[in-house]
Amino acid sequence: MENDYTVYAVTDRRFHPDVALIDAVEAAIKGGATMVQLREKQAQGKAFLEQASDLKKMMSRYGVPLIINDRIDIAQIVGAGLHIGQEDIPLREARKLLPEATIGVSVSTVEQAIEAEQDGATYLGVGSLYPTATKNDASQMTNETLRAIRRAVSLPLVGIGGITHHVVPDLFEMLEGYAVVSALFAAPDIERAAREFKEAVQTARQIVSDRV
Repeated sequence: MENDYTVYAVTDRRFHPDVALIDAVEAAIKGGATMVQLREKQAQGKAFLEQASDLKKMMSRYGVPLIINDRIDIAQIVGAGLHIGQEDIPLREARKLLPEATIGVSVSTVEQAIEAEQDGATYLGVGSLYPTATKNDASQMTNETLRAIRRAVSLPLVGIGGITHHVVPDLFEMLEGYAVVSALFAAPDIERAAREFKEAVQTARQIVSDRV
């Protein structure tokens, strides 16, 4: 079954300190999140593994894929997908260890995108598309670069960085999905925020369909 990248939720517990991680993720899924990346930079090995295991069990009931950020060992143990950046384990080596898994790669140039496609990526994270508080050192990608990447590769593209449901109409025809962090997990009602985001994508799809 092909992945649905529409609402790609990326965890960050800083945004919901009073809500357990598993509860926040389940709320996002109930609202319409189609994929979840466990990205917990402060969690160490044992805690990270426990979080990943608990999420994998819960998410399996909903049929929503789990992606692990950076930690290929955790991805192997729990049977999840993997997302890596340009400074992480090389994609070719990751693909050897996870031959059948979903593996996403963050890219910011056409050259990186082409290389990732050739080396076996399943999808590409492209950005940062907008200013973001979750990654202070991220440089902003121009629309020209995004369009060039879209032309250069056939892989699904997931927009990263400062994504809210308000920008969906501007990006819809270039992306298959949207990586959402604070727009979901900092919301007072996570389930409702996810639902609004999914509805924004559905509306954009309908507008494009009506043009044809």
